[in-house]
Amino acid sequence: MSSAHWVLIACLTAGSMLGTAAISILPSLAPAVAASYDIPALWIGYQFSLVAFFLSAALLFLGKASRRWGPVRVIQCGIALNAVALLLTLVPSLPVLALASACMGIGYGVIMPANSHLIMRFTPPRKLSLVFSIQQTGIPLGAILAASGGPMIAVALTWQSAVAMLAALACLLVIALGFLRTRWDDDRNPGAVLFRNPFAGLGIVLASTRLRNLSGSGFCFSGAQFCLGTYTVVALVEDLGYGLVQAGLMLSLAQLTGVVCRVSCGWVADKTGDSLGVLAWLTVGMAGAGFASLWLDGNWPVVLVGVLFAAHGAACIGWPGTFLAEVGRLSPPGEVSSATSGALLITNIGKTIAPLGFAAIQASTGSYSTAFGLIGVLGLAGFLALARARRAVNVAPVAS
Repeated sequence: MSSAHWVLIACLTAGSMLGTAAISILPSLAPAVAASYDIPALWIGYQFSLVAFFLSAALLFLGKASRRWGPVRVIQCGIALNAVALLLTLVPSLPVLALASACMGIGYGVIMPANSHLIMRFTPPRKLSLVFSIQQTGIPLGAILAASGGPMIAVALTWQSAVAMLAALACLLVIALGFLRTRWDDDRNPGAVLFRNPFAGLGIVLASTRLRNLSGSGFCFSGAQFCLGTYTVVALVEDLGYGLVQAGLMLSLAQLTGVVCRVSCGWVADKTGDSLGVLAWLTVGMAGAGFASLWLDGNWPVVLVGVLFAAHGAACIGWPGTFLAEVGRLSPPGEVSSATSGALLITNIGKTIAPLGFAAIQASTGSYSTAFGLIGVLGLAGFLALARARRAVNVAPVAS
């Protein structure tokens, strides 16, 4: 691959990293943020569900934005909106926090289809899974940035300082991308209709048996991943008595194993040509880690807790690159952005529903360990969806 291609991958990875950090920073600082807003720390899960709701809305209505304005411009707008949202969270008002959550969801939601548009356009088919996986490492890297850097800055200064610094980094990336737009947005069509059929991408997915079941597994992966990212810190602080920094480092460990697994899965999928098999093994690991968490308590040694959350990270975070590459391969010609939006709409519903389910289980049982068992259930459901997708391997996707 050329040096220009590596620059493209680096920019897309940076965009995913800062976008993910923006939506992950409040859960990583949940105890401190909740104290400022005078709400229970568990409520941060509801805030994230609001982010996920608007993320899904962006995928539904703005899936064709890359065609009209160009993918780089769309990414710039998404990151800028995340920066605005971060600054809004500094206002100690629940209505303003709700507005900030909406901005976060919309800003993050438009980034992913634009990324897929660029990768599918410039990447050789034989390298798709690997390149998608490398680019998708920006997501766990962003979560690591939020989970480790956020608490450290919060302890040394304030949680508001951590959020403001992240907003500044996002603004710098927006400016840098402006210098590269001419080269990568040369296929934009200013006359493209944006809202003719917001359900077109979803229709492409539902028309293909394999895409439909693949997206169903994405629902499970996405829900598990964001339960892990949203509740790990508050669970370790409130149930196991960890400090904010120690809990953040444990979440960073989970994210780090996710980075390693994400690239490894992409490489294996390209070598074997069996993306569904790679994803199936991840669901098995997700089920195992989720059900093992039912026995998690304060008597566990730190090393064993670290092993458990490392397993969680590998299983729950390693999937997106392999998943998105497979969606791209199955998309009708010229419909990668729309089909990706449709698939991500289904997967991101998991981000909305699963954290709510997790919170409901914790509220009814009083135990975060029991609530983590939900990840095990999602793992089993994801495995069944992938099994159905494999049986439908010869069913061709249908264009919108």
